[in-house]
Formats: sequence, structure tokens, C-alpha cells
Amino acid sequence: MVLKMSIAEPLKKLVSCVILDLDGTLLHTDGIVSDVLRVYLGKYGKKWDGRELQKMVGKTPLEAAAAIVEDYGLSCTTSELISELNPMRLTSAATFKHQ
Repeated sequence: MVLKMSIAEPLKKLVSCVILDLDGTLLHTDGIVSDVLRVYLGKYGKKWDGRELQKMVGKTPLEAAAAIVEDYGLSCTTSELISELNPMRLTSAATFKHQ
């Protein structure tokens, strides 16, 4: 008799629950995104004031990045923007202190 183990079985031992923070209650991700964009856009001589954040709500990262590239007239592609912002965003999130 051959026993088949589902892929989920090993994960059950490692993960007991998952918390989804879709509205920023646990981690204020809007602040992280704003901080990263403020620094990044400054390199291009542009100023982030946060009003554009509403344009990004509910969009995929690719759609949000495309809107930023277009709105600010950046000389980079959408893919380049994402690849440059991701390390900055992860570093910012890793050093985030809850207030």
C-alpha cells in the first residue's frame, strides 16, 4: 500500500495560523510606501506629497508602479521601478517600529 501525503500536510506542522492585515490595522503600510516613494522620487527631483497614494489603492503592484512612472514622467520602466523599490520597501518594513 502506497501512502500519499498532501503538500499541505508538512505546512500544517510549520504554520498554525495566518493573519491578513488588509486594511493596515496591524502594520501601517501606507506610511512605509510613502516614505519609500518620497526618497525614491527625490532622486529624480520629484516630490511625493502622498495624495497620489489614493490612486494606488486596490491596484496590483504592477498597476501602481505604472501609474507612478506615468504620473511623474520617470525615465525608468515599470519593471525597473519595482525592482528598485522592493529592496527599499522591505528594508523599511523590517525596521518599522509600531507606535
